[in-house]
Amino acid sequence: MFSKVWEHCSASVCCLNFYNGHGVLVDTLTGFKINKSLVTCEQAFYVKGAHKVEIRFVEADANTPKATLRVDYKEFIEDLRVGFTNNQADYAVFNIDFPEFESIPGLTLCERWNYPIGMSVAVLGFDGNIQNLAIKTGIISSAYANKQGVRYLQIDSITCYGNSGSPVIDPQTMQVVAIVSRRKTPAAKSYQDLMSYINTNLEELRKIENRFMLGDIDPIQVLIANQNQIKLLANNIYKHTANGTSQAVMLDHIITYFNEKAIIDKPEVLGALQEVELKTNRE
Repeated sequence: MFSKVWEHCSASVCCLNFYNGHGVLVDTLTGFKINKSLVTCEQAFYVKGAHKVEIRFVEADANTPKATLRVDYKEFIEDLRVGFTNNQADYAVFNIDFPEFESIPGLTLCERWNYPIGMSVAVLGFDGNIQNLAIKTGIISSAYANKQGVRYLQIDSITCYGNSGSPVIDPQTMQVVAIVSRRKTPAAKSYQDLMSYINTNLEELRKIENRFMLGDIDPIQVLIANQNQIKLLANNIYKHTANGTSQAVMLDHIITYFNEKAIIDKPEVLGALQEVELKTNRE
């Protein structure tokens, strides 16, 4: 069953690599093609320090590049962005109507409102540390809504760094039922808090750097180096630690966008709707 998911869906899933001004990889997400658009998680709008973004689809062997495009990050989030940042719905849509991606097939979105607990699903995503596409299996273990009313599925499936933005696939219909969110776990919250503390420590230490000397050694520089080592260690632990459960945003808002776009892209449908509206107003 899951081999069929790979065969049918893997060609539509891409890796999003974000590079800083020195060409160093700073973040990795997964995305997937719908029509001529790219869908991923909202984190794509807020990658700190990113200068370039590489969009890469792979062959069925999970590694060989099939179609690749690299664009300026500013162009990506300003010119190619569809919709709004900070949309409170944990998703991002970008226009990828480029010749490079013309032959890439698109996935379809499932318009069901509810999914049964215990339903089998597959997750297709890029493992950021190795940069390969992988399929993972699991079940829907729960469902909930946040304070803004955005609905999520809790997926009992192993996910890791790079999997944010992955499509959650119903293996019976081959349709997307949800999108894996950036990790929202107590461990992720602790990591973010630790990064904040370290950055604050570094700011304060740099204010008094070179003021105190012990012989030829500046003890403040030693403390700065120590904080940077802890920061590097925390980053590596965060990136290499997999999660046993994942949160995946449901498609309510995205389906609305694509349905509205479909109407606008088909003048005959839009015209028919306008005629109905005019007739209703006359009556």
